[in-house]
Amino acid sequence: MASFGFVTQKEIDYLVSGFLAKTLPSADWTHQAHLITGLWHVAGIGYEKALAEMRAHIPVYNEAGGGMNTDSGGYHDTITVFWVWLLNEYWIRYSEGGRSFEDICNTFLQSKYADRNNALIFYSRERLFSKEARLGYAAPDIQPLDFTKI
Repeated sequence: MASFGFVTQKEIDYLVSGFLAKTLPSADWTHQAHLITGLWHVAGIGYEKALAEMRAHIPVYNEAGGGMNTDSGGYHDTITVFWVWLLNEYWIRYSEGGRSFEDICNTFLQSKYADRNNALIFYSRERLFSKEARLGYAAPDIQPLDFTKI
């Protein structure tokens, strides 16, 4: 299970605005920051637009911070698709009841759903970390994506 610290709305705003402005220090672009930013997108604009935005912004953000997007490093399309899918599925199930985004986000970050190894429930390491999966979406090779399997 993931074990991230509690984040405040101010910290969420810092991560999201820094990511969008391409000014977030690369040291702050952690797995937790990816998840927060992805959930913020899903909550605000829905799955399809969130996926398009994350696909467009992550590579540009990487390059703005001095990183490169190559066949073996930087932006990874299948991992991005996986996480936006999972965040959307979580949002659909747990965002009702008038809870704040901060509360939903923190509940997610403390849940099993935030575990960085979740993609390996559906993908073999060989497939997930292949050049093809990095450069474009690759379908799971262990089992189809199913939120109830996490």
